[in-house]
Amino acid sequence: MTTQTATKSPEDFKVLIVYPNLPLMLIPSIAVALFTRIFKRQGYKVELFETTYYMSEEATNTKARVERLQARKFDVVEELQVVIKNDMLGDFRRKVETMKPDLIIMSTVEDTFLQGVSMLEQVEDLNIPHVVGGVFPTNAKERCFDFSAIKMIGLGEGETTVLETAEAVRLNRDTTSIPGTWVRLESGEIKKNPNPPLVDINDVRPDFSLFEEKRFYRPMGGRLFKMIPLETFRGCPYRCTYCNSPSQTSFTLENKLGKFLRRKTMDVLREEIRYYVENFQPEFFYIMDDSFLARPKREIYEFCDMYEEFKLPFWFNTRAENCDPEVLERLKEVGCYRMAASAECGNEDYRENVLRRKIENEKLLGHFDDIAASGIAFSVDIMFGLPGETRELAMESIELIRQISGYDALTVSVFTPYHGTVLREVAVKNGWLDKKEICAGATTRSLLSMPKPYLQPEEIVEITTVAPMYCFFPKEEWPEIRRAEKNDEEGIALRQKYARRYNEEFFGENQDKNVGVPLVGGSGCRSNPRDSFHIVSKPMESSELSKLMLS
Repeated sequence: MTTQTATKSPEDFKVLIVYPNLPLMLIPSIAVALFTRIFKRQGYKVELFETTYYMSEEATNTKARVERLQARKFDVVEELQVVIKNDMLGDFRRKVETMKPDLIIMSTVEDTFLQGVSMLEQVEDLNIPHVVGGVFPTNAKERCFDFSAIKMIGLGEGETTVLETAEAVRLNRDTTSIPGTWVRLESGEIKKNPNPPLVDINDVRPDFSLFEEKRFYRPMGGRLFKMIPLETFRGCPYRCTYCNSPSQTSFTLENKLGKFLRRKTMDVLREEIRYYVENFQPEFFYIMDDSFLARPKREIYEFCDMYEEFKLPFWFNTRAENCDPEVLERLKEVGCYRMAASAECGNEDYRENVLRRKIENEKLLGHFDDIAASGIAFSVDIMFGLPGETRELAMESIELIRQISGYDALTVSVFTPYHGTVLREVAVKNGWLDKKEICAGATTRSLLSMPKPYLQPEEIVEITTVAPMYCFFPKEEWPEIRRAEKNDEEGIALRQKYARRYNEEFFGENQDKNVGVPLVGGSGCRSNPRDSFHIVSKPMESSELSKLMLS
């Protein structure tokens, strides 16, 4: 790795933080904010180049969600007066040539890794030291070095690694032996350094000052809020096979680094929130934890007692089975505006054995009833295109959703086989996915190639597109909705018809329309009794299940 030829004082040392982002993904990055604080604390000159306002060929995440009836209509460009950019690589080159950074730090997930590679290729001739870190490099270490522009990656948490790298570059010291990095040597060999211990997440408060004002605004429940992302704990206690969070836990255990699941103290959270309120004047907090209520109940009450000082609206993601009526009541008292919980799959056998989520449908529905009764608006997550999924299994998921009362939105996802997930390994094992595949821009299409009777890629797109319609409208309209799956003239016309009705009859102007709806029947077809779905779902053959599991 090439370094500079002379030492520099901290105030003359320049770091460019690069944040490849999906188009119009509006919440600022906590990783970028943490690195900003660390570098500024050292006295460095720090600047940011991010790609949020650059368009790609695929629909933006925000636009796709609106088109697929997962969110109320919202035009980011119009509402926030955003200036859309097109020359990402040219602008990046010009930024680097103008700033002349001594070090480039890049944080990337799998969806944006190839975008990051293209940016590094654009300035490769300038020989600027860099570290590429994030979830993807941690889970796909060897794959990263298939790209010649990648010279150094950071594994696991980056707080310690980025600072040690920056100081080594600043002082013209060796950068090939920094803990937590893999480095491509001049010989072509990859040097694999051990990882440092886990950090204390109470030590560094994120600094969002490099993000422009518009980046803090995001629609929620039909309204626009100025939001600050908040990390209250890091890690997840669950082992869901479609998620790459468990890989972080495995990584730290395998490398004997400590316990990855850590929670901030309430005193630290109070001071952090107070700082944001005084310096950014937020209207809303977006809690980024993998599963906010996956903590001791006493600690949830401690959070509520602490947060009562602020009482700003907030959102979080959690598991429905962690939702206790008394806890929800207290959370609503202190400002919980909205939450998200997942069902993911309607078949109990598949959910327990393949997804590693053990809960019967009847109990799951009971927890969703508790959420609805709390008066907190909530969305439900459901996933299609899972390995080994047939249309019959997909319709079981839809039938389950129809029994959930009071939800305000349905977040429908296409399974994405990210590196670090068990289900990616299952897909590769069965020959349904090339092991070298990188999931870039695959949020609305399937990357799996499965034989029939499993769902085909086009069928996954079709059912995902109309799933909210199946969940909302009466069953006598299902033949028309089935026809609306097809992307021909008649299908498109039917989709448009049902989309207009869905927006008018279900969404309304904002979430207040749906909160407090009586618990009778499904969320959409509220007149239907809860009898259209056999709560004990169809058992799966053991031979079929074994194909979808690693062990």
